[in-house]
Amino acid sequence: MDIVAAFSTYGSCVEREAELREGVQGAVKDLEKTSYAISTTLEKIHNTQGIQNIDAICTECHQELTKVPALYQALQEKVPPGEFYRYHHNFRGTTHRLVAATCLITYLEENRLPMHEEVAKSLGLCTHRDQGFHLDLEDYLQGTLSISHELSRLAINSVTAGDYSRPFQIRQFLRDLHAAYSLLFPKNELRKKFDELKYSLKKTEEVVYNLSLRGLKPQEMETSG
Repeated sequence: MDIVAAFSTYGSCVEREAELREGVQGAVKDLEKTSYAISTTLEKIHNTQGIQNIDAICTECHQELTKVPALYQALQEKVPPGEFYRYHHNFRGTTHRLVAATCLITYLEENRLPMHEEVAKSLGLCTHRDQGFHLDLEDYLQGTLSISHELSRLAINSVTAGDYSRPFQIRQFLRDLHAAYSLLFPKNELRKKFDELKYSLKKTEEVVYNLSLRGLKPQEMETSG
């Protein structure tokens, strides 16, 4: 095959690849819009009125979260079978934010951390790579660690709003999260997020310490440390 004929074939391949990338990027943008809408809504918890209306804020977020499975399905249809990790970098950050939002909402409503399978199901994803489009375990771990910053902010803002119990609850949750992640010996990017968790825990410990010094430790917390 001569050069001209060969490059004619290459040109067709490049065009098809470009169309494929554009399709994936378009689906990711739709997912990002919903992700940012949820993040914007969750930001309301950090003002005084929001702290008093956390249930309503979570309900509003759930309404947006119901759109996510269909958006991931649309994205999956754009990614060729078996090429999940080839395009993973396009939507990895968005997935982290959606995992973080799901975990934060669950914590606010139920004071617990949802596990990998639960978060995947809520996003309309599976958990194993051999099933195709899935929630990668590291994406779950990265997203989960991201909530530590929001919780440390909430601990500080709760004091301003006169909610002195919440910082103690957040401290215990972050302690448990820290103990759990310590078992993983996190490295690389996960290590950076783990360091953020340690810093968030330290800030929350300071808030709790100052409340205790001022005699503002709620009575129900006296026996829990």
